[in-house]
Amino acid sequence: KLNPRCPSPLEYEIIRRHMPPLLLYLFCLINHSVGFAFTDTAISSSTFKRSTAIIMSSASTDALLQHSLSLTSAAAEKALAAAEREASSNGWCVTIAIADAGGIPLLVKRCDGAFAASYEVAVGKAKTAAQFCKPTAQLEAAANVSDGTSRAALLSAPFVLMRGGVPIFINGKCCGAVGVSGVAPDQDEQVALAAVNTLVSIASKL
Repeated sequence: KLNPRCPSPLEYEIIRRHMPPLLLYLFCLINHSVGFAFTDTAISSSTFKRSTAIIMSSASTDALLQHSLSLTSAAAEKALAAAEREASSNGWCVTIAIADAGGIPLLVKRCDGAFAASYEVAVGKAKTAAQFCKPTAQLEAAANVSDGTSRAALLSAPFVLMRGGVPIFINGKCCGAVGVSGVAPDQDEQVALAAVNTLVSIASKL
């Protein structure tokens, strides 16, 4: 015999199928707490747990996932072209590296006249800027001795703490970085900034 305070099994099934997750959760919680039961169909603990899982998973989706931006090969090419123009206009022989948000190179070019070691240094600067989400100039400043103090521990990390790596931020998210090597540190950074500013300018118009 059905408890008169409870919906019938058929009514409960209609409720279960059509009620929004939050209301279904509350419905099951109330029934579970006051001891409503069906003779043929019960609001069992497994039903209660399933309903709880539905609402909890719905409520926590945003906390578990976040949106990200990724550079395309087209973006890397535009960044490289801008950096190369800046270097060429100043007569600088450099290597330019464009990396994704994880610091993995998407595109690298060693321009004519750039010394061999500049390739690895540029790639390392791009990787470091991307993974720290900071310009490598800031990391270099932290590692260098200033007023008798420094973060010497940074020197043991497997990163290139040299000016010339600049992260790419689009809509507040780091989606890559540019690393440049071959000339003076401030000149490397100037070339990298030309690439970054080009992408930021393009993105602002989308």
